[in-house]
Amino acid sequence: MLGWITLLGFGLAGLSLVYFFQEITLMELFEGHRSLFVQLISGLVSGIIGAFIALKIINAPFFRIEKQKYNALINTWPWTIKGIVFISMCAGVGEELLFRAGIQPLLGLWVTAVLFVLIHGYLNPWNWRISVYGFVMIFFIAVLGILFEKYGILSAIIAHSVFDAILLYWIAIKKS
Repeated sequence: MLGWITLLGFGLAGLSLVYFFQEITLMELFEGHRSLFVQLISGLVSGIIGAFIALKIINAPFFRIEKQKYNALINTWPWTIKGIVFISMCAGVGEELLFRAGIQPLLGLWVTAVLFVLIHGYLNPWNWRISVYGFVMIFFIAVLGILFEKYGILSAIIAHSVFDAILLYWIAIKKS
C-alpha cells in the first residue's frame, strides 16, 4: 500500500508541479536530454556506486547501533525479491517525479537535496551517526539532481530505484 501511495501520490504531485508551474511539457520531461540508453546506463551506474558507498557507511563499526535499529525496522515486513523491486521502483518513480522534476526546478538542486534528506530523517542534531549518513546522502541526492538536469528524469529514477533495491536486498534478504 505504501508503495502505491508513494508512486501515485508523490508522482502525481510532482507531475502537477511540472504541468502548472514550469515551462516544460510532460513529454519533454520524459524525453530527457540524452538517449534512453544513456539515461539507463548513467542511472544504473550511479545507483550501484551510491548503494555501495551507503553500504560502506552502514557496515562501518561506528554505525552499529543505527544499523541494528534500521535492520529491525525494515525487517518488520516479510520481504521478497519482487517486493523489494516493487517498493524500490515506486519510491524511485514517485519521489523523483516529486523532488527532481517538481521541486528542484523551483527551489534548486542543493535546497531540494537537503529537503529530501531531512524528510527522510537522516539529518538529526541529536544523533551524529545518522547525520554522517545524512550528509553523504545529500551528495548522492545531489547526484540524482545532476542526473536529472544533464540526462533526464529517467536517469534519476533508475539511479534511485537501483540504490533502494540494493540497500533493501542487502538489509532484508542478505541480512548484512
